[in-house]
Amino acid sequence: MSLVAAIRARLIPAVPDPQAAAVARFVAEAGGGAVRSVVFFGSRKTRAQPDVFSAFDLFVVTDGYRAFYRSLRGAGLLRRHPTLGTALNAILPPNQVSIPVPGAEGPRRAKCAVVSADHLRRETSPARHDHFFLGRLFQWAELAWSADPEATEEILACVVNAHVLTYRWARPWLPTRFDAGEYARALLRISYSAEIRPEPEGRAQAIWDAQQGYLRDVYVVLLRELAERGELREDPPGHFAVVRPAGRWERVRLAAYLRWSLVRATLRWAKYMITFDDWLEFILRKARRHSGEDIVLTSRERKAPLIFLWPRFLRYLRHKDR
Repeated sequence: MSLVAAIRARLIPAVPDPQAAAVARFVAEAGGGAVRSVVFFGSRKTRAQPDVFSAFDLFVVTDGYRAFYRSLRGAGLLRRHPTLGTALNAILPPNQVSIPVPGAEGPRRAKCAVVSADHLRRETSPARHDHFFLGRLFQWAELAWSADPEATEEILACVVNAHVLTYRWARPWLPTRFDAGEYARALLRISYSAEIRPEPEGRAQAIWDAQQGYLRDVYVVLLRELAERGELREDPPGHFAVVRPAGRWERVRLAAYLRWSLVRATLRWAKYMITFDDWLEFILRKARRHSGEDIVLTSRERKAPLIFLWPRFLRYLRHKDR
């Protein structure tokens, strides 16, 4: 089986997740024809310890930012002016947008990473600006909604590229010998180093535990294709070694790439405070879920979080792994 076939079978499952499909369809309809496709990923997809408050993580791929935001605004689902969202999306994609989705079991929340088709193709290619898209799409994802077969093939190509490129950015930190599972765990560790995240350090292990079947099955195909091209050596079967170890310049260049990705990821957090409605409550729920502690803010912290919340935030980051 080729890598494309292995990913297609899992990206477009015979029995899609019914809740994710319903949420994706609502978002696509709210986008008023500007949505090309919706990709479902994250803790609800992998079942990596979600709870009832966990949002549905979605990549919402659009034909144009302005039309998408205008449609959301017209449906009463967007507080900010469409021009602001369009400008921020063009500068540093994606925008994170929170969309409440009605349902028979109560409202659900779609956490939408909004990106144009052109930007997604660029950010899953060697010409990408940082690690944000690759860090999510090298993992288990599902195409929850698509406008047409062409849009489906576009997403498949981007997800395949995200998997293929893992070898380029992971080479310096791979073990001397590894199997598909060890390769995938290395990818998770490296990716988490490229972002400031509210989850504790063990989160990478939890993600591995939740999706190891997918990661093993897909990456053994990739590693064998790399061995056929002479990049890796397979001996014994299922175990691999790098033929040409990473040189000093490659290590320096990729370390700089991850540091730059960390800078851009941190800038996105500042942008999400503008684009993501009720961002403070969302972050608090996430921190409570992963820390197990009840976090109560003072009235001053709630009124001016950008001024008074920093000491608590930095203290949380220092102690979250405990």
